[in-house]
Amino acid sequence: MYIESLKHRYRPSIRIHANSKIKRKQPIIEIPDQQDPPFHDYFRMTLLAIPTDEDVKRITKAFLLDLESYTVTDERTRQIKPVICSICDSIPTKSQWSTFVDLDEFIKLCQKCKIRKSDSLKTYGEAIRNQYMAKDDRLKDFILSPETYVNSKDEVLVCKRCLSELRMNSKKKADRRQPPAESIINGYMIGDAPDVLSTLNPVELSLITKTVTQCQSWIFFAGSHQTIKGWHTFFKGRPGENIGNLTLMTKSGWKGHILVVMCGPFTSEQAMLTRAKTRVNPYKVVAAWVWLKHNNYRYKDIEIPHVDDIPLPYILDDER
Repeated sequence: MYIESLKHRYRPSIRIHANSKIKRKQPIIEIPDQQDPPFHDYFRMTLLAIPTDEDVKRITKAFLLDLESYTVTDERTRQIKPVICSICDSIPTKSQWSTFVDLDEFIKLCQKCKIRKSDSLKTYGEAIRNQYMAKDDRLKDFILSPETYVNSKDEVLVCKRCLSELRMNSKKKADRRQPPAESIINGYMIGDAPDVLSTLNPVELSLITKTVTQCQSWIFFAGSHQTIKGWHTFFKGRPGENIGNLTLMTKSGWKGHILVVMCGPFTSEQAMLTRAKTRVNPYKVVAAWVWLKHNNYRYKDIEIPHVDDIPLPYILDDER
């Protein structure tokens, strides 16, 4: 009989015989099975070598090149700018993500792959199309990122993915050519938000969103004269308790209402700022609904609420 110890993949097994003729304090070390590495190979393991000066320079250069691939220096203004693809308006997701292409080739590719303003959907107005125009006059006829970069060699900065798709699609038949999947013209013309939307506070924005929740709360807590902290919750994370709380609030008559909880103590200035962040102007909300109905096709069938139907927030302040 023998008791075999637990084998480790890279260590020899040890078998301790329980025979009375052999003392337990004298284990017999046996050579492991053939599938394990030979015992003498453990003494031939490669150790890490100390890098030479040449190795350090090579590693440092490669590291700096990777860092530089995320930014570009404008040769005219000497400003350091982030790398942005002229076609998809994206920023790098990894090193060596972008490349340059000759301006003449770029223009031909854009023409063949339907990236001209005239190729965009008619639902986009002239105002939003003009927001996606390169500063270089030679590219003014195309839907491109406003941050399109053209260097002194007349080369355009693009991501390698978009350039690959442009070259591949340009070789297809004319009726099968299309812009890159992630290009701005392919459904990503968002544009800048107008004042009627950008001036709304978070509570007012929640009233015009199509993401409807049964109950929402804004909770602010003070205690510092410099800042006001807080959060806006959709009651995620604890389904059991959340459902119970939401059900209780709904049965209590809070469905369709806005609840703002101020956890004090607040200074007078903090209380004033917090109330301003949660104050609802019904006329601004209705104006935002009108703009969305006329400019966003997802809102075209929505009925604009009456100004008297806009819910106003109920503020709970334990100090006042």
